[in-house]
Amino acid sequence: MIGIGIDTGGTYTDAVVCDMDSKKVLCSGKALTTKSKLEIGIAAALDTLDQKYVKEAQMLALSTTLATNACVEDKGSRAKLLMIGTDPEMMERLGDVYASYGFGDMDQLAVLDGKPEKIFREPKDPDWEELKARIPEEFSQCKAVGVVQVFPQANGGRFEKEAKKVLEQEMNVPVTTAYDMFNEVDVLKRGAGTLLNARLIPLIAEFLQAVKNVMKDRNLDMPIAIVRSDGSLMSETLAKECPVETLLSGPAASVVGGSVMAQEDDAIIVDMGGTTTDVAIIREKRPVTARQGISIGKWKTMVKGLYVDTFGLGGDSAVRFKNEKLFIDTRRVIPISLLAKEYPQVTVKLERLAARKKSHTRMLHEFYVLQKDISNTDGYTEDEKRLCEALEQEPLMGEELAQKLGTDIYMIHTDRLEAEGIVMKSGLTPTDMMVVKGDFTIYEPDAARQAITCLAQNVVETEEEIPDKVYDLVEKKMYCNIVRILLQQKYPNKSKITGQESIEKFIEWSYKDAKSRKKDTWMSAAITTKLPIVGVGAPIHVFLPRVAKLLGTRAVIRENAAVANALGAIASQIVTKVQTRVKAEYKGTQLLGYSVYEDGQLHMFEEYKDAEKFAVKMTKRQALEKARLQGSSENPRIKVNIEKFRNDSFGSGIFFESIVEAVATDEFRISRYSGK
Repeated sequence: MIGIGIDTGGTYTDAVVCDMDSKKVLCSGKALTTKSKLEIGIAAALDTLDQKYVKEAQMLALSTTLATNACVEDKGSRAKLLMIGTDPEMMERLGDVYASYGFGDMDQLAVLDGKPEKIFREPKDPDWEELKARIPEEFSQCKAVGVVQVFPQANGGRFEKEAKKVLEQEMNVPVTTAYDMFNEVDVLKRGAGTLLNARLIPLIAEFLQAVKNVMKDRNLDMPIAIVRSDGSLMSETLAKECPVETLLSGPAASVVGGSVMAQEDDAIIVDMGGTTTDVAIIREKRPVTARQGISIGKWKTMVKGLYVDTFGLGGDSAVRFKNEKLFIDTRRVIPISLLAKEYPQVTVKLERLAARKKSHTRMLHEFYVLQKDISNTDGYTEDEKRLCEALEQEPLMGEELAQKLGTDIYMIHTDRLEAEGIVMKSGLTPTDMMVVKGDFTIYEPDAARQAITCLAQNVVETEEEIPDKVYDLVEKKMYCNIVRILLQQKYPNKSKITGQESIEKFIEWSYKDAKSRKKDTWMSAAITTKLPIVGVGAPIHVFLPRVAKLLGTRAVIRENAAVANALGAIASQIVTKVQTRVKAEYKGTQLLGYSVYEDGQLHMFEEYKDAEKFAVKMTKRQALEKARLQGSSENPRIKVNIEKFRNDSFGSGIFFESIVEAVATDEFRISRYSGK
C-alpha cells in the first residue's frame, strides 16, 4: 500500500511517498512553510513528489511542529480556563506556583465556586446562572474555552460536563474539559493541559483545513491521520477536538522516522528544525517514553508521549546581542537572507544602515513582517491595527516603522501581535551564517553580510568572526543540552541534583574541556558517550558531526535525514488508550462498596469482582469506540491491564482503587468512518 507523509515545521514542509509494507521511501521533497497561508507550502511540497505515486496513494499521514513551536514561543489563540472549586485568594497567594505550570497571565483564568460530593461535608453545585451572566464580559474575546474542576473523580467530572453545556449554549466556540483528556489528580497539571488545548484548537484546525484545501484542489480523496505525542496516529476528527495531543507531533514523528532510518539498537536522535531542537533516546530499537506528562516551554501538562526533550535552538533562532555579547535567542525569526530573496529592497536598506556604522541597544537591522490581515478582525486596538496597516506594503525596519507611526522605536509594542502570529520579525539566524559560509546556498548572502556588518557595531567580534562565533554558540548549546539529557536519563531519580544550576556550570566546564585543544594532564571534565547520535533535520549535517566528535562518538546522518519527520508520520501506528477507575468507597472504616463512573453516571457494586468485570467490559468498549474515532479498523487488537493500589507496598493492605486500562493497537489503515 502507498501512503503519503507530510510534516509541516516552522521553516520547511517535508513530504514523502512511502511503500507502507516495506517502509521504503519512494520519493521525497520539501518546500518552505508559509505561515501566512499554509496551503502554499503544503502544495509546493506535495508538487515536488512523483505525481504517479501521489495519485496511487491511499492514505495521508501528517505531523507538525506548529503546536510545539507555539509552546516554546508562548503563542496561541486567545482562550480562557474556567476553574471550578479553586480558591481565588489562594490563587493570588500562589501566583509563582501557577506560573511554574504555565499560567503566566492570571487573566487567563476564571473561577467558579463548587464543591463535589463525597469530598466536602457540605457539597455545593456551581451557580450556573452566575456563569451565564459572566460570559459576555469575561469570555467575549475567547476563541476557545477549557474547563477543569477539583476532585473530578468524586463525581465523574459532572461539574465540567455541565459547564461545557452552558458555555456551548451561550458561546459559539469550542469547549474542552480536563476530565475527558487527563487522568490525573493535580488540578494545575490538568488545567495547564486543558488551557493549552483550548489555545491550540484554532491553530490545528487551520492546519488541517489547509491540507484538505490542497487535496481538494488536486482531486485527491483519501483519509487523513495526524501523529500524536506518543508517536501513534489519530484521525483528523480527534485532532480537532484534542489538538494538545499533537503537542510533540513533529518531534514524535522524527523519533519514529529516525528509528526507522537509524538501524541502531541504542541511539540518541537529534532533530534540528527551524525553531527547536528535539532530542529522543532509542533503547533496544524502541523509543523511550516520558515518565510523566510532557513539559514544554513554560507549560507542564499531563499529555503522555515519547520522551522528547525540546529546547529553543534551530536554524531560524534569532542571533542577538546584549551587553556587547552575542547570544542565540529562543525566538524564531525569518532569516534575513530569506526575506531579502522575496523583497530585494531589504538588501538595499541594510546597506544604508551598515554605512551609518551606528550602534544601538535595539536590533536596528531586524525587520517587522506582517503575517496576517486583521483590518476587519475584532479584538485588536486601533494602535495594533495602525501598525499592521503600516506593514501592508512591505516589511519595515524598526526606525522606518516608528517614523511611519509618528513615534519612536522604543514605543513600538508588538508582543501580543507576535504571540498571536500576526506579525513576525526577520533578522540574523544560524541559517544566515550557513548562507554566508557557503554551507547553505539557496538564499540571498548579500543581505546576511550587510546585517552582520550592522551587528558588528554592537559586539566585540568583528564581521569576519561573527559567523564562526555563531557556529560555536550553536555547537555549545547542542552539546550542553545533550549532556544534560544523558545525565537525566542515567540518573532519573536525581532530578533535584541534575536540575541544579551548579550542574549547568559543570556541563559548561565539560564543554570547555571537550573543546580545548590543550588537554589537561591532571583531569578532564569532558563527558563522552558510546551511543551513536542520529541526525534529523535540514541543518543537522552542519552542526551534529562537530558535537558528536566532542562527545567521543559518531554522527549517523542517513540519506533521508532531512525528511525523517514525514517518513515517521507514515510509518506510525494507531494506538488508543482508555482508563477507568474502580474505587473502594468507605464511610469511616465501613466499606460501602465499589464505584465505577460511566460518562459521569455512578455505578455501585457490592463485590469487587463485579465492579472489575463491569469496568473491563466498559473500558474495552470505550477503547474500541475511541480507536475507530482515531481511524482504526473495525477490529483492532485490544489488551487490558489492571493495576491495584493499596496502602502498603506489599499489596496486602487496605484496598483503595484499581486502574483498568485498555490499549487498542492497529496498523495505519484509516477508515472512512473516522474522518467524515
